[in-house]
Amino acid sequence: MLIATPLEKMNIFNFIKRGFKNDLFHEQTIRQIMTYIPEPYRSHRQFKNSVEFLENKEWELALDSLIELSDETEHHFTKNFWMGLVGICEKMKLNDQAEYCRMKALMTE
Repeated sequence: MLIATPLEKMNIFNFIKRGFKNDLFHEQTIRQIMTYIPEPYRSHRQFKNSVEFLENKEWELALDSLIELSDETEHHFTKNFWMGLVGICEKMKLNDQAEYCRMKALMTE
């Protein structure tokens, strides 16, 4: 029978705690990015999908839906919107999405 030492138990707790902090960071960041979306686009299917994915803690799908919202509506979202997406994509190591968002941010200048 294996018994975890107090140090091992603490490391497991820290891992769980870090995961919770990341989830909270991802959720708060995505919600902040959503505030850049103009009201008329909040009834669009991709925005609603993003909200649903966010509620289910499916961060990558929520981000993909926000990117698709821009592509489908052809609305030119703000540089803050795109740079917010760049930041969260980089944090989540979604390099292709981060690069795409960076390119879109440069197009807003």
